[in-house]
Amino acid sequence: MADTHHLVKTILIPQIAELLMKNKALSEDEALRTIYESPIAPLLEDDTMGLYGQSAFYVYELIVDEKKD
Repeated sequence: MADTHHLVKTILIPQIAELLMKNKALSEDEALRTIYESPIAPLLEDDTMGLYGQSAFYVYELIVDEKKD
């Protein structure tokens, strides 16, 4: 099952990056850095959290909301 989670995350992260690039006018590098440096990234990697099963837009909103603080 962990392999499935890895595949979902492989698809989810570029989708989140695309949203950041489109909505926040970030470059691809900036978008990926924003994702991986956010406190949300470790939660996304934690299969027990189930965050990998959420939509890209949901995770995007978590990252954007976290950046506002």
